[in-house]
Amino acid sequence: MELRHLKYFVAVAENLSFSLAANRLYISQPALSRQIKYLENELGAELFLRQSNGLKLTEAGHFFLEQAQDILNRSEVAVQTIKTHYTQTEEPLMIGYIPTILESFLGQTLHQFGLTYPQIAVRFQEMLPSQQVKALREGAIDIAFMGNPPDELETEFTVKCIKKVPVVALVRNTHPLAYRSSINLAELAAEKFIGISEVTFPGRNDRIRDTCRCAGFTPNLHLFADSHASMIALVATGQGVAIMPKEAEALPHPQVRFISLHHPISYARSTAVWRKEAPDKSLDKFLKVLFEQIQT
Repeated sequence: MELRHLKYFVAVAENLSFSLAANRLYISQPALSRQIKYLENELGAELFLRQSNGLKLTEAGHFFLEQAQDILNRSEVAVQTIKTHYTQTEEPLMIGYIPTILESFLGQTLHQFGLTYPQIAVRFQEMLPSQQVKALREGAIDIAFMGNPPDELETEFTVKCIKKVPVVALVRNTHPLAYRSSINLAELAAEKFIGISEVTFPGRNDRIRDTCRCAGFTPNLHLFADSHASMIALVATGQGVAIMPKEAEALPHPQVRFISLHHPISYARSTAVWRKEAPDKSLDKFLKVLFEQIQT
């Protein structure tokens, strides 16, 4: 039995749903079901009653939930105690990010952090939001910069809005509206829209729909890209229009025009996400520099 099996069990027990727990853990539902079945076989006891109206914890399941939560809490306390009191050198700071954020405030923050704390090594990796969440849970990164995260992440992590960025429309440069200075988003209501994969950017399509509904229509999301760069490429090939944060202009976008919206005026969040326990020394210092930078 591994700690990850306990994490899987706790997620299912707290949600009483394999599908909801799978979404929270960013793994497939069949894989999660197999892991829980493996755990039950190893324990020799059923942890859940699988009923037509959902899951229910057995008596053994209730007992094991208390024990599993206690083990996970104590393991986290042990790790953080070692990091805080017994580590002789400051650990490298591990950062996950999406590229649009690196081009805005993150680059300047990293520059200032390097000047202030040259002794702390920084390793950062471009990652999709779903990869960032998995890496945070596994301790592979210390902090993630992921744009607009799903609201439910706030129950598991500390989520801070660092910057608000205007939402803009994207059209091919041959589109009739391409050279307008701004538009009402409703002018694109009849167009096909490019969405983004729920696997890589969970919750992002709901925000696209909400923005369009504020303009009075429901978008026809007919294709789903796996990244901002892919969305831009699909718009460039005439597959549809899109909306995304203005900071995506930092990505290459030949044959695509970014157009401001005068209705609705909507904003996307650039957010920092980290685990809720007390940050280690390197992360604590980085957070101080980060918040100093965004306040200036």
